[in-house]
Amino acid sequence: MKRLVTFFAITIITLSLHAQTEQIPEEKKSFNKHEIGFSVGAFPIVGLIVPVNEGWGSIDDRMGHTYNIKSDDNYEKMYHLGSYTFNYNYHFNSKRSIGGSLSWVGKHIDTYWEYPSTSFFGSWSNADTINGSGWKHYFTLQGNYRNTYYRKNDIIAFYWGINYGITLCIRNKDILPKETIDFLVGTESNVRTYFAPAMHLNLFGIEIGKEYVLNLELGIGTQGLIKIGYKYKF
Repeated sequence: MKRLVTFFAITIITLSLHAQTEQIPEEKKSFNKHEIGFSVGAFPIVGLIVPVNEGWGSIDDRMGHTYNIKSDDNYEKMYHLGSYTFNYNYHFNSKRSIGGSLSWVGKHIDTYWEYPSTSFFGSWSNADTINGSGWKHYFTLQGNYRNTYYRKNDIIAFYWGINYGITLCIRNKDILPKETIDFLVGTESNVRTYFAPAMHLNLFGIEIGKEYVLNLELGIGTQGLIKIGYKYKF
């Protein structure tokens, strides 16, 4: 009898310890479903594709915060302060979420540039010029998917994510080429706004906090190589 009681006691203790160490199913874990945040990123890549007839060609991005280009009598100076992003995410469970973000990047440009107009008869000197100072504004709307692959005590989490959407660029007319004169086709006007595809890949992210959260991300794309932010989860 004593052996039977001892056996049942050991069995009950073993099952109890196993229940305490057994992982809680993902769908039953408690977590905050909603998240809003604001972040600032350094070295964003935006406006990579522009209309080919805009004077600067099809590539219009330099990843640095500033540049100063000189060529003979031509020059162009640019600076910007990084990207600023508002985001919302909905968490299906403690690992996966989807959401959206709105980012802004502004580039201030001082420029003087001369372009010859090319026709069947050759190049015509100084047929087109840029001479002005102004801003290029990039507004980027993206959807995103995020995967949290490690979480510790609901305080520290590691994650990665991908963002994809569209960028609207609005340019001050003072930094656009003047009307290009083509002696065969006629006069072409320049577009002040254009759309371009946008993408940001978050290679590594870490967040600290449960409701009021600080986060740091490393990635490449429209929101910057390195990004710091603040989130509120509820």
